[in-house]
Amino acid sequence: MDITSFTEADLARLAMSARLRDLSEAFRVAVAAEDGGAETTGEPGLAARLWSLLTTEIPVVQEAIVQHVRGGGGSWADVAAVTALSEDEARDRWSGAAPSRVANPVAEAAALDEWYVRYAGLEPLAQFRDPVSRLLSTHPGRAPECHICVKYKGGALPPHAGRATPPGGHLLDDGRWRVGHGPTPFWPAGTLLIESHRHFLDFAEMDDDEAAAIGPLIRRLMGPLREATGAPRIHVFSCMEGAPHFHVWLVPRIGDVASGRTFIGDPGYCSVPEAEAMITRIREAMTRAEADR
Repeated sequence: MDITSFTEADLARLAMSARLRDLSEAFRVAVAAEDGGAETTGEPGLAARLWSLLTTEIPVVQEAIVQHVRGGGGSWADVAAVTALSEDEARDRWSGAAPSRVANPVAEAAALDEWYVRYAGLEPLAQFRDPVSRLLSTHPGRAPECHICVKYKGGALPPHAGRATPPGGHLLDDGRWRVGHGPTPFWPAGTLLIESHRHFLDFAEMDDDEAAAIGPLIRRLMGPLREATGAPRIHVFSCMEGAPHFHVWLVPRIGDVASGRTFIGDPGYCSVPEAEAMITRIREAMTRAEADR
């Protein structure tokens, strides 16, 4: 997607959402922050830091809201209605402000999607996968490109597509297959994603080498995955609905959760550190399994 395809309304919305995210993140961290203060650290205490944050950031957020209204085609009368100022007061206060812009709208939309999914509790995945970018007239989630191919070319994508370097790094990358942890906002710890290097849709389009390799690869992963997670069942499925590029999911069902189709509809999620720790355990289990052969 071309950055220039974003409308003024889209750019203003992204700038406002980015400001709101940054402020929300500061407050989220402050909920359990140490009081601190000059007596213990020589730095301002929590109360002073919060007051300073409100003093400096609230006017910035207000300006972003005004630019959002104006970027969407709103008049100064509309701004006045939102701000409880007169039309002249609103114009005098904000007409000289330079439009707020994010450096890379494509990347910012993807980052906002990932942040919102992680902290707003949007499980199950079926609700929606790209909560911020879906609001834009230029919707990255509707891009026709293959998400897997774009990911490894360095493009920005919705969070459900994952990252070129997954948590803990790839378990395996042999030039034919890549194996890494699935996107953490949508899958439990230990979920493995097998992706083909070559772009093709499904088993019918595999070449002979790919067809001969995929079964042994899954077999090679299953034992270490079960050992590392303690899961009584590993769900294996491949549908290519999210990207028309061959990939296989190995999803451990861990703990007291629903089984079968209900589990796949709402498998859970994990943090990046949890995924990294699990990948370390799987990698160690693979090393032991291969040493015993």
